[in-house]
Amino acid sequence: MDKWLTHPTALKILSVLIALMLWAVVHFDPESNPNATITTNESHVIDAVKIKTIGLDEKTRALRAIDPGAVKLVVSGSRARLAAASPDDYVVSANLSDVPNGVHEVVLSVELPRGVELVKMTPNRATVQIEPMQTKEFEVQVLTEGAPANGYKAGEPIVKPNNRVHVTLPEDELETVGAVAVNVNVNGEEETVSEKRARVIVYDNDGKELKDAVVSPSVVEVEVPITKPFKQLPLQIGFTGALPAGLSIAKLELSTEQVTVYGPQNELDKLEFYDGVIVDLDKVTGSGTYTYDIKPIDGIAAVDPKTVSVSITVEETSSRLIERVPVTLSGLADGMSANVLIPTDGLVDVTVRGAPTLLTGLKESDVQAVARLESLGVGQHEVTLDIHLPNYVSPDTAPVKVTVDIIDDKAASTKPKDTKPADKEPPAGPVDATPVIKPEDDEAADAATDAGSTNSADTGTDSAVGSNAGSSEAGAAAGTDTGASSDSSITDNVNASNY
Repeated sequence: MDKWLTHPTALKILSVLIALMLWAVVHFDPESNPNATITTNESHVIDAVKIKTIGLDEKTRALRAIDPGAVKLVVSGSRARLAAASPDDYVVSANLSDVPNGVHEVVLSVELPRGVELVKMTPNRATVQIEPMQTKEFEVQVLTEGAPANGYKAGEPIVKPNNRVHVTLPEDELETVGAVAVNVNVNGEEETVSEKRARVIVYDNDGKELKDAVVSPSVVEVEVPITKPFKQLPLQIGFTGALPAGLSIAKLELSTEQVTVYGPQNELDKLEFYDGVIVDLDKVTGSGTYTYDIKPIDGIAAVDPKTVSVSITVEETSSRLIERVPVTLSGLADGMSANVLIPTDGLVDVTVRGAPTLLTGLKESDVQAVARLESLGVGQHEVTLDIHLPNYVSPDTAPVKVTVDIIDDKAASTKPKDTKPADKEPPAGPVDATPVIKPEDDEAADAATDAGSTNSADTGTDSAVGSNAGSSEAGAAAGTDTGASSDSSITDNVNASNY
């Protein structure tokens, strides 16, 4: 035996055999040998592998529920393979491409890492609920966050290309939509804020975001103007001076009837109209269009537009007699009554002047003769009437006076009654048709007075004062050369005395 082992040929053969054995060990693959796999594989448990859904057209259908949402896997493989696999390598899916709407049970499929085999999946099926999707159009609201810089305010937001989007949700969830909006931060801003790609968010009725909503378009462009506070006001015209002798205003038109006024909010709240334009009648020589600056008044930062064109039409002054104008008694104290003694019928005649165009359309109801009884006591009084006329029409008469008898109703009621028997027939004589005013009628009288004076408000110019008080000779003279206008479109926008 020793002799054989020391033989060179035997040693060579032995060396070759050992080399072959070593080569076989190095190149041995356990996977190719079933017996070796059984002896080297290990088991591994993976809990809560989430089920992934595939094949669902989310534009037309929605997965409302899946039960269970995860499964348990038992797998086997070599220690090296199991250690190398990550949790994301284990995929459990439910194919919903052929599943109809409603509640159905589907078989789950699994994808495993290489070299890992499935031993068991619990459960191997899942129940799904699929519903059709509905689409509805909504208006996009702009929700501003924060407040602009001091003295500024956020204007009306602008949404581009338009403020309508389509929202797609399951039908039952679509009914819970409370608002579709974008959020824009305007805190401390002094200029217009622009958001080129503002995300559209869908909220439910409780203000919570519906993250599953599909919105088209999903982003919009938004602009939020940041400006100083402003207010739109009717423009009213004041007057100064007088027209040339023999001329009266027949018509007056403005290029704009409203102006936008900018300034502190507390100043804007004080204004009901804007009277920053004064027409100098001394410079009006005939019909034409005149341009005037609209200047900011105290407390106002700016006005838009900055100018206004005033078209003035003048005519030669004419006059007209308005007969039998009823006298209105105003300002009577409580507990008093009054009647007009002279004239006995309580009617007066008034001569007015102005442009023929206006005088032709003048009605008796357009003229009011008011006797103001404030501060007058019991007894007879001679009272000068206030004559109230439409714009650009003025009195053309001497002051009109009436005699008024004021009676204390309380004192009259305490006088002893006449014990003589009453005559069977009333004494003959003229019937007194003079109107009598009671304290309870005083409000109606004041209302009539105010209505008559509405169109003859003070313009702040000395030349306009006399036209509202027909009893004043100066007022009659002031109204002579300027005339009036009954044009309703002008009356509403011109706060002036009768020129």
